[in-house]
Amino acid sequence: MIISIATGPWLPVPAIQGGSVPRLWQGLAEEFAAKGHQVNILCRAYPGQPQQEVINGVNYIRRGGFSQSTDIRWDLFKDLVYALMTFPRLPPSDILVINDFWLPVFAALRPQVGKIVINANRFPKGQYRLYAKADLITAASQAIKKAITQEYSPAIARTKVIPNPIDINIFHPATSLTYQQQEKVILYVGRLHPEKGVHLLLDAFSLLTQKYAPVKLRIIGPFKESQGGGGEQYLSTLKIKATGLNVEFVEPIFDIQQLAQAYREADIFCYPSLAEKGEAFPVAPLEAMGTGLIPVVSNLDCFQDLINDDETGFFFEHRSTDAASNLSLAWEKIILNPEKAEEMSQKARRKASEFSYQRIASIYLDDFKNLLSNQGVNYLNKKLLS
Repeated sequence: MIISIATGPWLPVPAIQGGSVPRLWQGLAEEFAAKGHQVNILCRAYPGQPQQEVINGVNYIRRGGFSQSTDIRWDLFKDLVYALMTFPRLPPSDILVINDFWLPVFAALRPQVGKIVINANRFPKGQYRLYAKADLITAASQAIKKAITQEYSPAIARTKVIPNPIDINIFHPATSLTYQQQEKVILYVGRLHPEKGVHLLLDAFSLLTQKYAPVKLRIIGPFKESQGGGGEQYLSTLKIKATGLNVEFVEPIFDIQQLAQAYREADIFCYPSLAEKGEAFPVAPLEAMGTGLIPVVSNLDCFQDLINDDETGFFFEHRSTDAASNLSLAWEKIILNPEKAEEMSQKARRKASEFSYQRIASIYLDDFKNLLSNQGVNYLNKKLLS
């Protein structure tokens, strides 16, 4: 097959500026290529990256692109410009995977691009009625599929859940895991933005230190608005909350090997997102589980596909006025029960292994073949991911 993947105007691929979606499609593309398929990635131009090159069997084509802002209307306009510039250049393919807002609308005008597959890694914002000619919509979680089909019921027959993968060869545990060390390190990896609940994270950590002293909170991620963060003002608010606490702020880590090592140096992972309609299937908790960390996450539907409460991780009720206390108590369950924590760590690692690039790539390839053989999505819906 000839498979083309369009990743949108915002982030470069390979993911030298971060971004879980560019990273996951880079990994999947390399799996497709390793299985003998011809693969193109159409992505934004970026300083230091040539307009065209081949890496690990994948052909990169780089044109145009923009920096993302905090103004969604302005970003939608820029994305429209990018789509209008990109769609005439889409190469002939059997399958075209798109992770972009406007491009699916115009790609449908070019039959030579092949079957159109939309990768839904965000909650819908009214656009799916524009995608009537898409052949398949792959939702990153059951929560995203439900939201899409509630918004546009004709999409039900063409929507399937395929979760995001991780590289389990990189995100693996340290050679020896122990919960007996005196200082416990709680880790957050993600954007420093109010919707991610980083302020709640600090409130909960303040409560925990009143009961359990030898703990440290390490926060890794971007705060700049151009990188999706909450900006200087939000960072200043966080640092004020962290005054007197054992909190470390670390610049974002884009090197995947270094990021995996950062996970291995922690004891607990926390992702207290407050984005009720902003999370599709966050990769960071999955990466943490791959390294053996127990994730503590907010009670959002998107995490239900990944975490079993009190087995492979913990949910805390983030909608409550006692949200900070709820989160702190979840951490205590791990810290004060080392034997159970070790058992949960092993279960988390086994669960994460189900989301390998190899397995998820095989699911995609099977579905691509079925689309091309005219068996269509009715066949696909009989093979929903177990």
